[in-house]
Amino acid sequence: MYWRAGCLDFRERRLKTANALVRELGSAVQPPTGTAIVLTEEPGAQPNWVAAAGMMEAALTDKFSEKVAELRKTDPLVDWTGVDKGHAEFRRVVKFLSAAAD
Repeated sequence: MYWRAGCLDFRERRLKTANALVRELGSAVQPPTGTAIVLTEEPGAQPNWVAAAGMMEAALTDKFSEKVAELRKTDPLVDWTGVDKGHAEFRRVVKFLSAAAD
């Protein structure tokens, strides 16, 4: 990404948190109750996250893919503060969302 006069460089704006990004995906897609939306950290990469979802019908899968593509452009970096690594080398946020994303 490059900087242009009149535009904010991505480093100059506040990063979304990993949890906020998962909620945004869930709100946009509105998966069936019990469907997991997963955001996994990709340290050192840009974007620094990868998204996945549980099994959904084709239309929702397409909607999910479109939203992920949009967010990878608008929010290539997310703030992983507050997300524990656990036993892994990377952090992961998993939400089981419904139509009324929690």
